[in-house]
Amino acid sequence: MESSLLSTHPGQLTAMHTRLLCLLLLCSCTAHTVRIKMDVPPALQDQLKATTIAGENLPQEFKNGLLLLNQRDDPGMIYLVNAEGRIVWYHQVKGTGFKTAHLTSEKTFLCILGDKTFPTSYGNEILEIDLHGDTLLHLKKGQEDFSADVHHEVLRKGKDAIVALTSVEKIVDLSLQGGSEQDTVKSDGIVVLDRKGHRRWQWSMFDALKPTTDTAILRERHDWMHANSLSFDKDSNYLISFYNNGQIWKINAQSGKVMWKFGKGGDFAIPDSAAFDMGHAVHINADNDLMLFDNGVSRQQSQTLAFKLHESSRQAAVTLRSVLPSYLFNERMGSAYLVGHDHVIQCCSKRNTVILTSRNGRPLWTLRTTFIPYRAEFITASQLLPYVIAP
Repeated sequence: MESSLLSTHPGQLTAMHTRLLCLLLLCSCTAHTVRIKMDVPPALQDQLKATTIAGENLPQEFKNGLLLLNQRDDPGMIYLVNAEGRIVWYHQVKGTGFKTAHLTSEKTFLCILGDKTFPTSYGNEILEIDLHGDTLLHLKKGQEDFSADVHHEVLRKGKDAIVALTSVEKIVDLSLQGGSEQDTVKSDGIVVLDRKGHRRWQWSMFDALKPTTDTAILRERHDWMHANSLSFDKDSNYLISFYNNGQIWKINAQSGKVMWKFGKGGDFAIPDSAAFDMGHAVHINADNDLMLFDNGVSRQQSQTLAFKLHESSRQAAVTLRSVLPSYLFNERMGSAYLVGHDHVIQCCSKRNTVILTSRNGRPLWTLRTTFIPYRAEFITASQLLPYVIAP
């Protein structure tokens, strides 16, 4: 069966703004699989170049899997890329960019959209599409309780809720710190929305910390703390990471209480060899460890770290340390995810490079891009079933 699907900025449904994508869907009655094949324009393929390091053999799980990349410029793109560096699936939106993109457990892509007026990973729309390119959810700022910009992260919570990092502002008296009596401090929060945009729960940095206690507040009041990732801990409470203070906090998903702080000046003892400056893409990995990409600004060297946290004793054991070569120092953005147990896919956004390494940092494969890849999320073949993406 051959079908045609429209890929366009949601809401732009006229023929002028649509783009035709062709998929070949072959259904197997025995395995109930759906095979998806897409013709990708050569101009898109030319944006990527993959290289395997001489003498290295790539792990089979990596060769069977895919990388999810997103392009933040207009037109926005999300790509699924194979180990050969070939785009095997893509989706395009016009008039805006994909600021973030994440594969959900429902085999859908949940994304933040924002045009060029929004910085880096900030946007004003939440979009969810499936592998056929169909829109399953589209919320715009101003709809119901969706009243503030979202940034860096949007996740599904169960079947009918969306969790996102959001921007929060408050008027604060900073006169004792050298500011004015009515200074605006911009910071971060967490919001839970239903699929129609009604707010179910919210948390704000101002609920947990007073700006006046921060000695650097005058310098940082326009981007106080700078939350840059949000994920679920093993017990479904929230993990939120901050660039400015080099910490990761655990937030109770019901009460909003800060349960602990991990990182610089935090509640856990960390070996000096695994101290980190700024964590990105913080998550619980397949080994049940806390994993992050460390920009390593103070050392001018980036790395991936994973820890086994003993919450009762407030001890942290290092389970992975993968240090990148100095030429891939990545001072902003970035991500790291396990590929099986023995390999790591690391995204050096500022170097337009995605690299597959061993656990100890030995390079095996690199992907160079003509655009800035905010993250490179590794997707196993089993995560897409019953869909099979043809090479």
